Amino acid sequence: MDSSGRLILMAVHAHPDDETISMGGTLATYAAAHSPTTDTYVVTGTRGELGEIVIPEWDTPEAHERLGETRMGEIAAAMAALGVTHFENLGFRDSGMVGDAGNEDPRCYHHHSTTNLDDTTEHLVRIIRRVQPDVIATYDDFGGYGHPDHIAAARVARRAWEVAGDPTWRPDAGPAWTPKKLYEVRTPDSQRDKVLALLESRGIESWWSEPKEATPEELEQWHQWRAAMACPDELITTRIDITKHLGAKRRAIQAHATQIKSDGPLLSLSEQDYIDLGAVEQYRLVAHRLPSEPALPERDLFEGLR
Repeated sequence: MDSSGRLILMAVHAHPDDETISMGGTLATYAAAHSPTTDTYVVTGTRGELGEIVIPEWDTPEAHERLGETRMGEIAAAMAALGVTHFENLGFRDSGMVGDAGNEDPRCYHHHSTTNLDDTTEHLVRIIRRVQPDVIATYDDFGGYGHPDHIAAARVARRAWEVAGDPTWRPDAGPAWTPKKLYEVRTPDSQRDKVLALLESRGIESWWSEPKEATPEELEQWHQWRAAMACPDELITTRIDITKHLGAKRRAIQAHATQIKSDGPLLSLSEQDYIDLGAVEQYRLVAHRLPSEPALPERDLFEGLR
């Protein structure tokens, strides 16, 4: 809770665009522009400089050279669309996809978090101790879809949750602060299946669409990967209704123009489609420091704190 008495949500992500895709509606819900009692703070680990550029005419060597700077401009525009006024980058290098050479770059988020977790975590702890968030939200252990930087972000966020409130841990990183709730943003199996069915009924391919050409071994690996991207419905503890903020989320998605195709699955569905699908962003409460067990299911990440 900040000096004005507002409860603060801190979202910990890997690259610009992750925050909007996974929880843009939630961020808009709690942003100061929309609520006098809550505020939001977004932290990304990297600038996403190894990402792809999905607009063919922009996909040039020169554009890739300045992609990190471009994507920081995109997240600034996305945050403005969501009403989020506080966002920060930890400054680690993008690691690239699983198996890419970027995974071994000593500057990358993945390398830092696996070789010296506490030094990597200190960067986030300094922000936590300064901002004093009540709630932290990040990825599950798989990082949503297995990206090394997503896994790093989740690993760092969990370690920060453990140590930020310990005054003996890195005292030079600021006065200890103890967040009260830790969430992971999740996609339940039922939501995945509903979205996939709608997209396939319209002939739209997505990350959940079965590959057309694959060996039996590759297909088995793909099915395991797709299963890991979602979770059993019973693991979901918290659903945030984002109906009122679908427009803001769409505008924020559009702001990430180098990464998200205008005719791709995220923008092919209308606001009414999302309403028909449920218009919720879903979470699992991983840990809490409340005086009593929260009543589940929740409709508010600040349940028990207001």
